[in-house]
Amino acid sequence: MAQTVLRSAVVIMIVTLVGRVVGLLREMLLAHNFAIGFEADVYRYAFAIPNTIFLFVPGALNAIFVPSIKSMLVENRQEEARTLFRKMLTVVTIIYFIIMVIGMMFSREIMQAMTFMQHGSEAITPQQHAEQLEMGTRMLQIMWPSAVFIGLIGVFQATLNAHQQFFIPQISTVINAIVVCVAYPLFVPFYGIYGVALGTTLGFLFAAASMVYSIRKEQYSLKLDFVWNTVEMRKVGERFIPIMLGSLITQVYSFIHPVLASGLGEGRVAALGYANIIYQLPMAIFVAAFTLPIYPYLVEYFTKNEIHKMKQAITEGMQYLFILMVPVIVALAVIPEQLVSLLFYTSKKGEFGLEAVTLTATALMFLGLGLFFLAARDLLTRAFYAMENTKITVIAAVIGIVANIASSLAFMPYLSHGGVALGTTVGSLVNMLVLSFFLRRYIGPFIQRSFWVTAGKTMIGATVMGAVLYAATALVSFQGIWTQKVYIVFLIGAGASLFFAVLVLLREPLALQIIERFAGKLLKRKRG
Repeated sequence: MAQTVLRSAVVIMIVTLVGRVVGLLREMLLAHNFAIGFEADVYRYAFAIPNTIFLFVPGALNAIFVPSIKSMLVENRQEEARTLFRKMLTVVTIIYFIIMVIGMMFSREIMQAMTFMQHGSEAITPQQHAEQLEMGTRMLQIMWPSAVFIGLIGVFQATLNAHQQFFIPQISTVINAIVVCVAYPLFVPFYGIYGVALGTTLGFLFAAASMVYSIRKEQYSLKLDFVWNTVEMRKVGERFIPIMLGSLITQVYSFIHPVLASGLGEGRVAALGYANIIYQLPMAIFVAAFTLPIYPYLVEYFTKNEIHKMKQAITEGMQYLFILMVPVIVALAVIPEQLVSLLFYTSKKGEFGLEAVTLTATALMFLGLGLFFLAARDLLTRAFYAMENTKITVIAAVIGIVANIASSLAFMPYLSHGGVALGTTVGSLVNMLVLSFFLRRYIGPFIQRSFWVTAGKTMIGATVMGAVLYAATALVSFQGIWTQKVYIVFLIGAGASLFFAVLVLLREPLALQIIERFAGKLLKRKRG
């Protein structure tokens, strides 16, 4: 299993990396044009809605839809699979169209709820609050159609994944980011920040459209089907509400940042947004790449009652995530300002200045501490989905959110927006621990000795890497901005190489597998 998972993971990581690079370009354009100013804050408030929908809907639909359609394909019931696809397409389209209409009607009330922390705040005047409310309402109304397009993205991605197609669904995210980037020269000069909102909506539209050809190629029709009273639809319905609810609660974190930071002063919400973009980069590249191919094995092992294999799969997943996440955590803690400057800082006279770098780096450092907790949470959540137990994931998510909000409120008086970021880390830790507690009760101890051996070697490698990064940035500095950027890129590559070199010296087998797999992919591309 390990080799198959790793093979699929590498393909997903490569495509996701391309998508995230384009996504970073999108964020750099936002930083270049609006930095951490008034308009960027408002865009973050409004964008929280479609962003949250995008973060939970495709993944939830994957967990809901794939088991049903996959079983039909395995049993050569292709025509039934196509019928089920049309029914799901109809249901999802109607649900998210209704959500879009209601959302557009109550956009102002939603923005008022998201900025309630501004009331009584000395950092935001009543006039500024009124202007933010008006601007945010208009932007949110422009972006509400994204809900329908995101629903289509979820159905299309789940269907193609059931056919073992991962490339096209991942490419759709690249197309999304490219469309938003194109919106800057096309719309922003004429419509300002509203042009970014329009580009955001068009990005989701084009992402959905990019998968239509592959869907039709598999002989699926886009014709709507309103006959829903079938056995398979009832099975899907039994999973629909709990998985959607669990996924939504898990992504409530996206709302917590702008809501809690809204009263902390101009730029704090935007700084948290920029930090979150960097923070989500390793999550998207590594976590999704490993949890997606592991999930079918977890389902298979639990169905066959091969619990020992299920435990082994979870352990291997944890090992991979620990190896990949810990060095990132160390880098975010040791050189956060350098990483933020690399992506967003262009000059002292630019929109994104030194103050913006400092504010974003503070948030990034505290967010980064929770990377592994969040990654492990996603893997453990998949384990419960494989067991068709969604109640525990909802309970764990709610407890995590309560811990997030409580700890954020406790830290904010001392750390400002950094307290919000640190609260997110605490919430992720609590969520992971609750899931671990219940999973242990269901299947027994699931973390095997091999994980702790890998963890020890990883900590040694990360410590060496962190010390070298700290010394290299403290002792060496360049005057030119672009020279400094090149130096930071070099340090990132050198740090990663040093980390894996230490693991090789310590004879960590999974590190060798990762290196061999990546080297194999690169050699194939070079020969091609």
